Amino acid sequence: MPIAVVKAGVINDLRGEVKDGVLFLSFAPPPSFGAREKKTNNEEPAIASFKVFKGCGTCLADLQPLQTIVLGEKKGYTLAGGRLYFYDDDLMPDADYAYRVYPVTERGTRGEASNVFVIKWKEPPDPPQGTLKIVEGDGRVEISWTEEENYLYNIYRYDNGRYPVLPLNPRPVSTSLYMDAGLTNGQTYVYEVRKVSQTPVPLEGEGLKASATPKDRTPPGAPMGVKAEKKGNAIALAWQANTEKDLAGYNVYRIMGSQAVKLNSTPLKETGFLDTGAPDHRFIAYHVTAVDAEGNESEPSQESIIQKE
Repeated sequence: MPIAVVKAGVINDLRGEVKDGVLFLSFAPPPSFGAREKKTNNEEPAIASFKVFKGCGTCLADLQPLQTIVLGEKKGYTLAGGRLYFYDDDLMPDADYAYRVYPVTERGTRGEASNVFVIKWKEPPDPPQGTLKIVEGDGRVEISWTEEENYLYNIYRYDNGRYPVLPLNPRPVSTSLYMDAGLTNGQTYVYEVRKVSQTPVPLEGEGLKASATPKDRTPPGAPMGVKAEKKGNAIALAWQANTEKDLAGYNVYRIMGSQAVKLNSTPLKETGFLDTGAPDHRFIAYHVTAVDAEGNESEPSQESIIQKE
C-alpha cells in the first residue's frame, strides 16, 4: 500500500503569463501548504515547500531544478488571488521552455508532479506611447493614455510601494481610460499602465507610471438661518452652525448693489460676525458661506437684508 505522501498536494493548474516583461508562473497551492497541525494517517501531510523544474519545451524528460519555494522564508514568491506566483526572467526570444512543480513535505519527501506548462518566449510589447494623464477627483482618480491599435491594457495600483501582481481590472481593457474610485483623499497612489498583446499566452510589457493624490472637491452645505440686526452703529450677523466634519470656518460677505465684498481675511470659527465698517446706506444685504479644510466654498446662504437708516 503506497504511503499517503506520494499523492500529497497534487497541482494540476500550473500556468504562466507575461507581466511587466517577465514570465510569471502560478498555481493554486494545496490546502496542506504550510499546515503545522498534527496529521492523522488518513490526512495529507503538511507541505513546506515546492521544487520548480525548468527545461526546453521539447525535452520534458530532462527538466532541471530552477528554484525551491519555501513558505517559512517568505521570499521568492507572492500569494495573490488564491494563487502562488513566482517568476523567471532568464529567457531567450523564440526559445521553448517547460516548467513543472513538485510539492515537498516537512520531512523532505517529494509528492506528485504538477502538470507541465510550456511557452515559446516572445518579446513583450513596449510601454504605451506618450505619458499618462491624471485627473484627481474626490475619492477617485481618472487615468487616460494614448490608445494604440491591436493592444489591450492592464492598469496596476502599487500597494504601499510593493509590486502589484494583479491589475485593478479583472481582464484587459480595450479603452484608453480607467476610473479608480473608493480612494482616500490626501493619500498618494502610484499607477502603472501596460500594453497587452493577445497571443496564446497574453504578453504584457513594461508600463508607464504616474502618481495621483485624490482631493476633496465637495463643498460644505450653505449656512442656514443667517440673520442681521443693528448694534449701535454696527451690524451683527449670526447663523446656525454647519455639521460637516472637515469644516474650516465661514466667510461673510457684504452685498452692495451687484458687488459682494468678503469681510474676513481668514475663515471664521464662530457663527457670528460684527460689521463695524458698514457704510451709511439705507439697505445693506449680507450672505455667509462655509469653507472646508481643502478650501472648497459652499454656495451663498440666503441673503439677510437690514435697513440701517
